[in-house]
Amino acid sequence: MERVILLLFILNQGGPTTIDFDTLDQCKAAEPVITQVYREMTGNTVLTRCIRLNLPAK
Repeated sequence: MERVILLLFILNQGGPTTIDFDTLDQCKAAEPVITQVYREMTGNTVLTRCIRLNLPAK
């Protein structure tokens, strides 16, 4: 089972947030916009990374 997530770290705001995507391309396309919006909303530095996880079937 493949899962694609955007890991989103907003500095000084606690732990990471994750956003699910269907494909890595979708995640990479959305990453700059999401980063900008979170930075504007919080005024804090935002670190992001799109990752693909290959999880074993249940």
